[in-house]
Amino acid sequence: MKPFPMRHLFPAIALCTLSAPALSIGVGDVTSGQIDPITRQIEQKTQRMVEQAMDRRLEKQINAQATELMEQLVELPSVLPILTRQGQKAFNDIRLDDGARAVESQWLVTGTAPELARLDRPGITVLGRHELTGLGMTVVRFRVTAELDSHKALGAALPELADRLDRNHIYAPQTGAKEPSPETGIPQWHSLCTAPVRIGMVDTSIATDHWVFGDAKIVQERFLALAEVDGALTEPTIHGTAVASLLVGNSPGQWPARLPQATIFNASVFYDRDRSLSGATLGHLLEGLNWLAGQDLSVINISLTGPDNQLLAAAVNRLRERGVLMVAAVGNQGPSAAPLYPAAYTEVIGVTAADRSGKLYRWANRGEQVMFASNGVTVPVAHPDAGMAADSGTSLASPVVAAALACRRNELSEDKAVGALINVAKDLGRPGRDTEFGHGFLDF
Repeated sequence: MKPFPMRHLFPAIALCTLSAPALSIGVGDVTSGQIDPITRQIEQKTQRMVEQAMDRRLEKQINAQATELMEQLVELPSVLPILTRQGQKAFNDIRLDDGARAVESQWLVTGTAPELARLDRPGITVLGRHELTGLGMTVVRFRVTAELDSHKALGAALPELADRLDRNHIYAPQTGAKEPSPETGIPQWHSLCTAPVRIGMVDTSIATDHWVFGDAKIVQERFLALAEVDGALTEPTIHGTAVASLLVGNSPGQWPARLPQATIFNASVFYDRDRSLSGATLGHLLEGLNWLAGQDLSVINISLTGPDNQLLAAAVNRLRERGVLMVAAVGNQGPSAAPLYPAAYTEVIGVTAADRSGKLYRWANRGEQVMFASNGVTVPVAHPDAGMAADSGTSLASPVVAAALACRRNELSEDKAVGALINVAKDLGRPGRDTEFGHGFLDF
C-alpha cells in the first residue's frame, strides 16, 4: 500500500477556531478607556503566549488524529507468508474475496469418526486432528486443491458435512500497538471485588515479568504449534499484556488491580504478522477455548474479531451451555461496518468503547450486537517494554465489563449477573438499549 499523503488528512479532521480569552490586566485608566503602554505590552505578550499554547495543543490534537487515521488505513497484503520462529514457512495468510482473512487452502470440520473418514478422498490432505473434549468436538484441519477451495465445491463433495465445515479463518485484536510513553496518565480505576475469581482470556501472550504483574496470578498456555512444520509460530505480547493489565495490573501506592485476588487463565493464540499486527487462526482459537473450558471459569474475555464461522459458532454455543459467559469486543472497523464475530453471536456479550465522559469511540462498530459500553479511549495500559502506553479500542473496553461480570458471577447466576450490570449501566444515546451504547455505559 502506498503511503497516505498527510495533506489529505487535514480536510477530514474537523477543526474548531480557538480564540484567546479577552484579558484585562494592568493599572491603566480603564474607566476612560486608556491603557498605558506597559500594560498593553503585557497584554499583547500574554495574548501571544496563550495563542502559542493553543497552537501547540491543536497541533498535538491534529497529529494524534492523523496518526489514528493512518493506523485505520493500514492494510495487510493480499498474500502474507507466515514463518515459524525457526524461519520455516508455516502458511500463507491471505485476504479472501469477502475481505476476511484465512489460512490459504485450509479448512476445518467437525463430526463423528465415520463422517470424518469421508475426508479420505482425492483433493483433500488431512493436516491434523484434535479431540477438543472441553468443547465436545473432534476437529480435523485439512488442505484442499484449488478445485475444492470454496464452500460450494466442498459442500457438493461432502454434503453430510456441509453445515459443519468452514475455512481456517484468521482473527485480529482490536487495539493499536502504541509505544511506551512517559506522558501516559495514571489509571483512575478502583478494585471491583476481592473475591478469588477465575477469569479466562484468549489473546496474545502476556509479558508476565512486567512490573504491574508483581502480585498477579497468571496461568497461560500457548497454542501456536503446527503439525506439518517444525517449531511454532512467533508469539507477540503487546495486546495480551495490555488487556491483562486492565484486569490484574497494579502499581502499589498509585492504583490498584481491578481484580486483586483473581487468577487469569490466558490462552495465547496470536502469531506475529506484518506491521506489528497480530493474527490468530481459528484452529488455534478453538484449541485455546477448549483449554479454557477445562479451567472452571465463569467468564472468558475475547478481545478479537473476525468473520462468522460455523465451527466458532458451535464452540461458543458449547461454552454457553456449560454456563460460561463470553465477553467480546465488537470491533474497530467503524460505524457502518458489518457485524464482527464472536461479539455478534447472541450467546456473547458485545462491548464497545467510549471515553470516561461517555463519548463513543469514533471507530467503534455499531449494531444490535452491542450490549454495553465501557472505558476504551486513551486508556493507560502496560506495555511489554516495561513502560505504560495510552491506547484506544473496543479490546480495552471488553475486559472492564468481563471483570465486573466475574465479580457478580461469584455470587449470582449468569442471567442475574448480566441483569445486575444492566441495572447499573448509564443510559446514553437513545432511551433504552440502542445500537451505539447497548444497555449503557459502565464506568469501572
